[in-house]
Amino acid sequence: MTSLQVAKNLLTTPTQHARFELGVCMAIYNWEALTVAVQSFWGGPNSEDKRDWMVGSIVELYEQQQQVDSEDIEDRLLQIMEDEFEVAVEDDSAYDVAEKIVRIFGQCREGDFSLVDSLYQKYQTKANRSSAPVHIVEQEEVSGDDME
Repeated sequence: MTSLQVAKNLLTTPTQHARFELGVCMAIYNWEALTVAVQSFWGGPNSEDKRDWMVGSIVELYEQQQQVDSEDIEDRLLQIMEDEFEVAVEDDSAYDVAEKIVRIFGQCREGDFSLVDSLYQKYQTKANRSSAPVHIVEQEEVSGDDME
């Protein structure tokens, strides 16, 4: 695995910064391992909030460090998955997400938002497919008398 490095503070416009944040969000929201963890509530009832916090944590990594590489991002993603969702991700998908985030930063720095747009479109398509109506069927409580 190679390590890509980028320098801090090269997002000079608010648009670049906003699109980078959206890109990080979409990279993380499209991560299948995390999606399963959130949908299964492995992080408890606040699983969605923990996913959002993960996005902020990655953006913050860029704001705090002089250099950020894909291994730094992967380490943070894996640590959060273990600490907050009790999941050990061992399929290299965290590294793939980390490399994607590094590419997003590089593109945003150049004013190219094509990867962010692509990830956003992928997320929207997935969200539209899964937004089918859900029917909740309440189960009747069984009392001790009913069991006889």
